[in-house]
Amino acid sequence: MPETRYVEEYKDGRVINKIPYEVSDEELKREQAEKDLAELLSLVDDQVTVPKIGKFLKALARLRR
Repeated sequence: MPETRYVEEYKDGRVINKIPYEVSDEELKREQAEKDLAELLSLVDDQVTVPKIGKFLKALARLRR
């Protein structure tokens, strides 16, 4: 389901306007895949397990689409 986000405009350190924009499902999936990859790449070798490798490969495949 698409998500609505907002760009905030500031004046003198205060929010004066919020401009909505929609983030597509594809973009949300890509963001999640990037987040998963960053998390997995930050692990030390001792923490890498077979399930985590599977999660890494799935996230990488989602980014390739």
